[in-house]
Amino acid sequence: MNNPSRTSDKILPRPNPRWRNSTDMLIWAIIVLQLLIALFAYPFLPATVPVHWSGGHATSYGPKWMATFLFPGISLLVWFLRVRQAAGPHLGSRIDEATNVQWRSFLFMGSIVVLLLVQVIATANNLGMNLDISFFISLGVGGLFIFTGNYLGKLRRNFWMGIRTPWTLSSDASWERTHRVGGRLFVACGLLCIPLSFMPALRPWFFLSLVLLMAAFLYLYSYISYRREQPEYAPGSFDDPPVEN
Repeated sequence: MNNPSRTSDKILPRPNPRWRNSTDMLIWAIIVLQLLIALFAYPFLPATVPVHWSGGHATSYGPKWMATFLFPGISLLVWFLRVRQAAGPHLGSRIDEATNVQWRSFLFMGSIVVLLLVQVIATANNLGMNLDISFFISLGVGGLFIFTGNYLGKLRRNFWMGIRTPWTLSSDASWERTHRVGGRLFVACGLLCIPLSFMPALRPWFFLSLVLLMAAFLYLYSYISYRREQPEYAPGSFDDPPVEN
């Protein structure tokens, strides 16, 4: 069905092992920084600190070790998931998988940077600074959406990361089309999150609505893209039709 010689409508993978290793080192540097922040802040925190916020106000509390080491723990879990993905089953060629490993590392790094930002704000808040942590979380998530959207289209078809529907996993064409459109929607959603961060009343519900609408649209779009690829539907398929002898 797919013709590898047709490249005009595809994003060609360009793996760079040296660049990937540098990204991995930066990820570990961020995790070490998170641990250092936790260790230095721990003695100065009260025994009970906020662990959940809503509308800029704390709604639940927990022991300080939970709030202090929660973010480094999540970052380590993210790193563990990244390692498990690299060891799991793959789709496509070796160069596709090498490209996926490279871009997965980059996207994981973006997630961990946001966790570091939230940890710094939460720690400062627990030390007595009156900061609206939900505001900074909204800004961080918006930035992460913009960051992710710029690189989403570079992911090759895989089981672990991306917009994974039955149709994107079955077709390179559906995968690439859906991820290109999805990348633009992620950027648009991230840009909308920035002004929403300044509107506490709209912040949670409007953001959730955006994410649900985007997910529903991309799910439907992946199906339509897959059906368009089939010979019995529209003639302009993603790849060249097979040549008859």
